[in-house]
Amino acid sequence: MNNLIAIVAAILGLILNTALPVNDTSGDIIFNGRKYSLAYSDDFDFFDSDKWAYCPEQERQDAGGAWRDCCTTVSGGNLVISCGIDGNGTPISGGIRSTGDYERTFGLYHIRFKAENADGLWYAFWLLTDKMSDSTVGNGASDGAELDIIELVPHTQELCMSVHWDGYGAGLKSVCELTHVDDSFYDEYHDLWYLWDPNGYHLYIDGKCYFDFPGEKYGDGTCAVPCDLIISAEFGTWGGDIDRNQLPSHLYVDFVRVYEEYVNP
Repeated sequence: MNNLIAIVAAILGLILNTALPVNDTSGDIIFNGRKYSLAYSDDFDFFDSDKWAYCPEQERQDAGGAWRDCCTTVSGGNLVISCGIDGNGTPISGGIRSTGDYERTFGLYHIRFKAENADGLWYAFWLLTDKMSDSTVGNGASDGAELDIIELVPHTQELCMSVHWDGYGAGLKSVCELTHVDDSFYDEYHDLWYLWDPNGYHLYIDGKCYFDFPGEKYGDGTCAVPCDLIISAEFGTWGGDIDRNQLPSHLYVDFVRVYEEYVNP
């Protein structure tokens, strides 16, 4: 029966250019015809410091903005990242980063989120390894890459997916693909699925395939080192001019679930 479910889901996905995750009888899921088991999850009933750390309080980007711990809270079963202007006129936002035991090499990420529409900032889900800063130019992808699952820029209505490799110095290389959303995308929850496996990087939102990045096209292959998950918001010139009348603005994350491909014992 599980094999039949997987086959039907895979065929429908190919026909409709969608991802149709389904539960099987064991509690695992079938995604694009392959079976995955839950590796970790957080429903954000409270801030779990065993799973997450605040992104460091520091200046960010090129518009005088900064990350501040006070901008990251848990409320009403959501992670809430608030974006605003503090009493000194500094644009502030926040973020979290998964901690050591939750680093992954490859995985299927399911994130349910809602974003508010405001100029001057963007929201991001991304994967990062500390090896990215000192990876070897020439094989930086397999040594370590920054994987931007999505960056959502309200000012331009862009939704982007990116891969960066070969370190952050002169050898840095990047590829970015983007699409556009309309105002109806905001203030509604969306289901994001991101598959990172040896074949590359694949993004689905609300079942629709947005981007497919074959790993061999970006560097020397797919990133194959453990990465932390970061959820954050930023102020910067890419986000356009800040409109104070639209602030505070918020990113809400209902849950994060990460699956690993099932290995038959």
